[in-house]
Amino acid sequence: MYFIITICFLYIIFDFNYFLRSGFTVISSRFYEKRCGLNDTTTIYGFCTTQDIDILVKHMNNARFVREIDFARYHFYDRTGIYDKIKKIGDIPLHVASCNRYRKSIPIFTAYKIESKMVCWEEKTFVMEHKFITLNDGFVRALVLSRQSFQKNNSDIMFKGIPGADHKPECPEEVKHWLRAIEISSAKLRKKD
Repeated sequence: MYFIITICFLYIIFDFNYFLRSGFTVISSRFYEKRCGLNDTTTIYGFCTTQDIDILVKHMNNARFVREIDFARYHFYDRTGIYDKIKKIGDIPLHVASCNRYRKSIPIFTAYKIESKMVCWEEKTFVMEHKFITLNDGFVRALVLSRQSFQKNNSDIMFKGIPGADHKPECPEEVKHWLRAIEISSAKLRKKD
């Protein structure tokens, strides 16, 4: 009885599903998937449920896409060894920006996968790309770019020894424009402070 009360309490106070899903994503991949490098693509799977839908009760809420890339990032960090480096060196990557491109909605009760890959990295930041692809038709429903920033160390230190770190990819043109827009926005905010 106390166990049930504890679980109910955790669901009320915390978004307990988030923590369960995070743990499940990382732990299950350790048993069933091999390590990969920075230049590889990782894949996780999802299913649009009633907890993911918007007010029209027909498709995934736009905010849910950003939440889903958390799980995809955790998975990528673990499979590449970034998570081990974070624990060893004691740094924290923060999600500092995202650019979402919605092409077509993900209907309720539809299975999808998220393919994640490293796009490029700079001194203290790196950019990942996440593609939401529905399994029934293979259509890329959304593309999310996410920018991460290390708090203490630079990317070269954090990625050192990870397969693929010796081959730094060229930043795509559209990502350069997005990063430039972020710089301009940051400069405007600093002037107001």
